[in-house]
Amino acid sequence: MGYVVLEPNGGQVPWHNQEQEEVYMILQGTGEMCVDNERREITAGQMVYMPPTKFHQLTNIGDTPLHMMYCYVPGGDVAHWRQELDGTLPRAGEGDVPPLPGGAQPQCTKKAD
Repeated sequence: MGYVVLEPNGGQVPWHNQEQEEVYMILQGTGEMCVDNERREITAGQMVYMPPTKFHQLTNIGDTPLHMMYCYVPGGDVAHWRQELDGTLPRAGEGDVPPLPGGAQPQCTKKAD
């Protein structure tokens, strides 16, 4: 379980998947939530469930910080954290990573050369 604050106008948990199931709860702010091939606006008081292995992304689309809590099980490290820090998180639509849903905010990630 953890707490994240996404910066206004584009702060993001980028497009990724993991073996664990996960729930996001929006505490404050407005975001765009993408899960698999769906895209929806999500606001304070709403939650979203991500089944294991489903790609997902959350982007702050508001002018204020977005505060959210996440919970995944089973606990432990997840690969995308290290990939984000290292700049090696695979890009949406490349290789075996599916593309983002149509109209979604672009994935915020850089790929190491």
